[in-house]
Amino acid sequence: MSSTNGTGAQGEVLARAFESAGAALATADLSGRITWANAPFHALHGVPSGSLRDVLLRDLVVARPGAPAPFPEPLAHGFRGVVRHRRADGSVFFSALSVTPAGNVLAIVARDVTEERRASALHDCLLALLRTLRESPAPAELFPVSHALLARLLPAPCLAVVGIDPETARVDLLYSAPEELEENEREALWTVAGRVLAEGTPVCLGPSDWEAERAAGRIRAACVPGTSWLGAPLGSDLGALVVWASGGAEHDRADAEILGTLAPQVGQALQRGRDEARRRGELLEKTALMDALSDAGQAIVTLRDGFVVHANDAALRLTGSTSEELVGRKLLVELVPIPERPRLARMLSASSPETLETAIALPGGRRREVQMAIRAVDLPTGLVQLAVFHDVTTLATSARTDFLTGLPNRRATEEALSREWERLRRRSGAFALARGEVEELRSSPPLSVVMIDIDDFSVFNDEHGHHTGDEMLRRTALVLRSVLRSCDLVGRWGGEEFLALLPETDLAGAAAVAERLRRAVAADAFFDLPRLGASVSAEAADATRLRVTISLGVATTEKPASSAPDELVRRADAALYEAKTGGKDRVVVAPAAGEPAA
Repeated sequence: MSSTNGTGAQGEVLARAFESAGAALATADLSGRITWANAPFHALHGVPSGSLRDVLLRDLVVARPGAPAPFPEPLAHGFRGVVRHRRADGSVFFSALSVTPAGNVLAIVARDVTEERRASALHDCLLALLRTLRESPAPAELFPVSHALLARLLPAPCLAVVGIDPETARVDLLYSAPEELEENEREALWTVAGRVLAEGTPVCLGPSDWEAERAAGRIRAACVPGTSWLGAPLGSDLGALVVWASGGAEHDRADAEILGTLAPQVGQALQRGRDEARRRGELLEKTALMDALSDAGQAIVTLRDGFVVHANDAALRLTGSTSEELVGRKLLVELVPIPERPRLARMLSASSPETLETAIALPGGRRREVQMAIRAVDLPTGLVQLAVFHDVTTLATSARTDFLTGLPNRRATEEALSREWERLRRRSGAFALARGEVEELRSSPPLSVVMIDIDDFSVFNDEHGHHTGDEMLRRTALVLRSVLRSCDLVGRWGGEEFLALLPETDLAGAAAVAERLRRAVAADAFFDLPRLGASVSAEAADATRLRVTISLGVATTEKPASSAPDELVRRADAALYEAKTGGKDRVVVAPAAGEPAA
């Protein structure tokens, strides 16, 4: 910017400093006609450099339909605020605009705040919705708060929420303000909501747009005179939020973007409210069930100030305690493992009945998985709490066991691998290395994994049927488990894949174990029994013996610097892939590789 534009040497230095920072700057005469604009100002409006000269600033600003112009008269008094601008492509954005008089020149600074405004609106929406949910998750409280919030951001004197019932898929009007709708309003509302649900995107229909859509045959309902409609989806299979305004105030693309941002937050709040209502209903059912079970001898303890003051025989058997050891001597939280005590303490302080899945700590480090329900009872002698226990150890065990093979499932195998990995990291000094207490890892007893895959399993299923395939999986799992040591573990990783953990086993030892596994599976006598009848000869039976082979990938580490065993499993999987592509029925050992830094 030169001094001929009235800036002077000092002004030129400041302008260049602002321009180097990417600020959108312009100057105008006192009438608002632009005399100069820098490149960021042109880029902000999506036009070529130099094309804004002699353009009136107020022509770049978009007034909301039906609302007064945002600029004061005259502009020479200056202006500061957030206004709407329109780019050359027709898109609308929000700008923090500052117009400052400087003699016979207006200094203009603009900054795009569209995302900031959207983020601020989203933040306010989330705070209001979370506060409402905390106080009452019912739609009767949620929707008025949402309406008040939206009315601050866009023309929304009227609001309706159309919801989809998650069980029946029926579409219902959940809320409307005003409550009583004229027939033409109700018809228009369902038209807008139907289009939103069909398209899954915000819909904006002013009076002229409505008439054009109706003339084209895309809308059957008549337009409500002088009414602008705006709708947006609440989220996947939740419904639609629709607002409308009369009296000439029309919605535009910026309003659609705001509603499209906030409507899903209302939808999430609606879903959380539904979940909370369902959870409360289920909790009431469970509490009533526990009351009935208590009459049938279910394990029950009575608490006062957290201390056990009474325990029935079932509770004593469940906790492995005597009445003298338990009653009046122990807090309930002392019965559960230490890491789970904070959760139980929070549950005891809750005002409403709740359930908790935890464990009873038994002698010898053992634990018994239980489901616990606690209910406060106001007795004449004071407030007590009833804790009802249900032993779910069998259920917890089955949740970690593969039903078909009886082996640990993927979840249990990953948990076992994580425990072995943490043990290896402690032995190798990985935690001390992370704290800077040592300079390098020390060698520790190695950990090996073997990734195992049954060869041509899909072909086997196609030829012999899924029943025989399932039997072959069970048989293979039995053979694998019989070969390994008691300290080793083999689990079903997924499909026809298994993972074996070999603690304190080096690479050579792991390769030898893998070879024993391969030979044991190949030598196992497995027959297609469902296809054999009583009249089948010995020669025919021997001919139907099924040949099952496996491919194996082996990987080992002694210095686990990484925080998770993913790299070790990846190397074993890569070795397995090499075994499969190299002809199958073989063992491939992954080359030694340094673990990535933690």
